[in-house]
Amino acid sequence: MGAVDTRDLAARLLADLPDVPRYVETHAMLRSPDAQLFAGPMPDAGVVVRLLHGAMSVVSVIGHPPTYALAAALDGTTTMTPVIAQPDTAAHVEQLLGEIGSASGEAPWRLERMLFHALASAPALRPLDAAVSVRLLADGDALDHLPSGLRHEISHARRLTPTAAAFVDGVAASFCYACFTTESLWDVSIDTIEAYRGRGLAAHAVRFMIDHMRARRLEPIWGALESNATSLRLARRLGFVPIVDVNIVFSRGPWAYLTGGYTG
Repeated sequence: MGAVDTRDLAARLLADLPDVPRYVETHAMLRSPDAQLFAGPMPDAGVVVRLLHGAMSVVSVIGHPPTYALAAALDGTTTMTPVIAQPDTAAHVEQLLGEIGSASGEAPWRLERMLFHALASAPALRPLDAAVSVRLLADGDALDHLPSGLRHEISHARRLTPTAAAFVDGVAASFCYACFTTESLWDVSIDTIEAYRGRGLAAHAVRFMIDHMRARRLEPIWGALESNATSLRLARRLGFVPIVDVNIVFSRGPWAYLTGGYTG
């Protein structure tokens, strides 16, 4: 079956799914007008949500949909597109992906836990020198100096969500934005140009975005793959602590929600 009528089903799913970290991607996708939903003849059994919009590429599985619904959702995606599942449905999703992969001859999927963190304390900030300023990225701010993948990512983020940037001598060097936003949460995404790392710029960008989003009554969460030691260390350094919430990410190649590996 192809995509089903989205709006009524999406609204019902939003009402049924709790607004908690493990569903942050799914809630954000269901709120997007660009989301597509795939299901069998009984959507209550399970639904697959797909969001392909600009640089964004992600699939989320709710419940126990049939194999053909997930296969249809994956059609047109790339090896950089993750599939999100929940701990109680991960075995079902793994089975479906195995069936789809066997039929298509594609690379096997691997699974990993995504660990969610909550903010326990404000990020420790180094004093800014006179050359550094932090503010929201504006439409006219130059991004030509960024590596192509990061330029693509930040250009996309700037169009969709407020994006904080730390500027050094007028050059945008570090960024923080909400990769996903729900009714009460936002998922922290940050990046810093390699030449500017180690100067505490990311902490200032994160602190700016925390204050900006709290004005909208949105609290930050931090999601990191269990194997991503760098992200886990950075989360601790910025004042985030692990919370008892996880989801399961399936991937078959290098991936990012926003296609950081994009080179076009």
